[in-house]
Amino acid sequence: MILYFSGTGNTKYIAESLADFLDEEAVDLLSPIKSGERGEFYSENPFILVAPTYGWRVPRFLMDYLKKSKFSGNKDIYVIMNYGSSSGNANEYIKKDVEELGLCYRGLYGIQMPENYLFLFPLDSDETNRKIVEASKSEILKAGQKIKENRDFDPVKVNLIDRFLSGIVNDIFYKFILKDKKFYVTEKCIKCGQCADFCVLNNIGYKDGLPEWNGNCTHCMACFSKCPTRAIEYGKNTVGKESYHF
Repeated sequence: MILYFSGTGNTKYIAESLADFLDEEAVDLLSPIKSGERGEFYSENPFILVAPTYGWRVPRFLMDYLKKSKFSGNKDIYVIMNYGSSSGNANEYIKKDVEELGLCYRGLYGIQMPENYLFLFPLDSDETNRKIVEASKSEILKAGQKIKENRDFDPVKVNLIDRFLSGIVNDIFYKFILKDKKFYVTEKCIKCGQCADFCVLNNIGYKDGLPEWNGNCTHCMACFSKCPTRAIEYGKNTVGKESYHF
């Protein structure tokens, strides 16, 4: 069983591609997390978690949800993370989290995908992003083949910078960067409600039909990237930028 969360579609692409290769079920965790229901997952084959990288680690809300869930059947789990630049030292933290799940950790596999965190970084050209996606296809197959052959993923090499990014910088990211006060909508807003539908933390409400953010944002980029009229802005950071959705 493949479990995944995807804000802009990068992770969904990897999960569904892997599901096709392994003939496995891919389960989107958006609705279960939004509903607050306790996860109950059974799989005869190893579990596979596919996740984006937030602050050089698996998103905290995602691990919090999984720690409240029940896993039965196979006791192995593989983790695949997609990243814009690197996954830092995420491996160390995942190992600890997996122990709490009562599962046997089979390793982390990182796959580069187009950068989508446009609140801080620029959007690369279509040509660059297409090359990145094309390169990801072989990496997905390599990861899938190791899983099919019941082999551990290769050990992840990390350096001091990786440890710094996943440690101190991750803490700073969650404490100071993950804010939603800069969100606003322009006159392009058609009051369709899709931004709230895609908000995994149920952080978006409405006033006079217009969205309002309520202080519990994880910067998954879903509302920004999936707005059909590109009506959502984040301060001056996104003005003039195209949105990204796989």
